[in-house]
Amino acid sequence: MEGPFSKSVIERFPSVIKALDETCQQTFICLRLRKNETEIAKQLNLPVVDAREKIETVRNELIRAGQLDLIEDPRFVSIHADDPDTPDMPLAAEGLGIDNKLIVREFFSHLKDAVKRLPRHQANILRLRYKHQLSAKDILGFCRHIGSSLVPGKDFSELKEQDIFYALNAALKDVFKQLKSRYKGDDSFGMENLKYIFEEIGM
Repeated sequence: MEGPFSKSVIERFPSVIKALDETCQQTFICLRLRKNETEIAKQLNLPVVDAREKIETVRNELIRAGQLDLIEDPRFVSIHADDPDTPDMPLAAEGLGIDNKLIVREFFSHLKDAVKRLPRHQANILRLRYKHQLSAKDILGFCRHIGSSLVPGKDFSELKEQDIFYALNAALKDVFKQLKSRYKGDDSFGMENLKYIFEEIGM
C-alpha cells in the first residue's frame, strides 16, 4: 500500500479520516480489511508500537464521530457484573475507561433513535411507563382521564390493564428489534436487559 490515494478513494473516507495524515488513512483502510496490529505494522513498514499509536488515533477519531462500526463490530457493554456478589456496573460510573464510556454513549444514542422511530402511541406509552413511572393501572386511568386510547383499535372506554401490558410489551419488542439489527450476532443482550435499562435510566 504505497503512494498517495486516488481522489476517488479519498472522497469515500469519513470526514474525520480525511483530516488525518496519510499513514493514519492507510491504517484506516487496513482496519477496514480487519487486519491486526502486527499485519498493519508489516503492511505500512512501521514498528509495532507506531502502528499501535496510529490504530488508536484512528479508533479515537471514529469513536468521537460515532463511526467505530466502520472498523469494528458493534459491542454491548454488559450492565451486569459477572460475579453475582458484585453490584451491577453503574451506567454513569466515573471509573469507566474512555472507550467503554463512548461505547455506552453510542448505545444510548441508538436507543434514543429507536424510540424516536416508534409510532407515536408506542413512544408515549413507554414515556408514561418509564419516564413518569406510571403503572399499567395508572396509564389506564390516564387514558380514561384524557379520553384517548394509546392502544390502536381500542376505544379508551374499552381498555383494560392487560391491553396496557400488551401495548408496552409490543413497544419494547419493537425497540429491541431495532437494537438487535445494529448489534447482529451479539447474544449477550436480551429483553430483560432492555427493561432493566429503561427501569434504571427512564426515557
